[in-house]
Amino acid sequence: MNGAGDPRTRESKTFRLDLVIAICALFVSSLATAASWWQSRVVATQLSSQVWPYLSVQTSYDGSSVALTISNEGLGPARVRSVVLSLDGKPRQTLTDVLDVIAPAKRRNLRGQFTDIAPGSVIRVGGTVSLFRIGDRTATAALVRNYKRMDLAVCYCPIIPGDCWMVRRGGSDTDAADPQTVADCPDQRRFMYRSGVAP
Repeated sequence: MNGAGDPRTRESKTFRLDLVIAICALFVSSLATAASWWQSRVVATQLSSQVWPYLSVQTSYDGSSVALTISNEGLGPARVRSVVLSLDGKPRQTLTDVLDVIAPAKRRNLRGQFTDIAPGSVIRVGGTVSLFRIGDRTATAALVRNYKRMDLAVCYCPIIPGDCWMVRRGGSDTDAADPQTVADCPDQRRFMYRSGVAP
């Protein structure tokens, strides 16, 4: 019969103690890794909030002209991925395509300011892009009259990789008040906003 002083008994107790120490070390190491991961996540969130772009879309009408502008009211620059103008839910390639539907004309000679925007364009903090300001009476009246049929969707991302956002504005009452987070911006290069007006 083995006694208390048996070497095999002492070896078994030593083995168990080593196993407990190893498990404790592994647990502490796992806690440290989790804490480090959480801290890096918090830092990344704080950093992204410090460079968070916030685009807003405004329409204005002063009785003689109508304008559509995109402004960056956030804390960081916004990299625009897509800008899509739709009429009755159908994307249109240019502003003049929209006008051809709501205000048909054999000849169109629009007066005003027009800006095309390309994928990858950056709107700086406090920056504003005026997509158009039209002073043409017929076009202005048609745009105001058909406002509820139109929709503008802008998808943008921060300079630092992270979440992207989609902001929509138009005449429908379903527009979200704030930009909505999206996993990625849809590829809308075919319908990327252009005025369609020759320089």
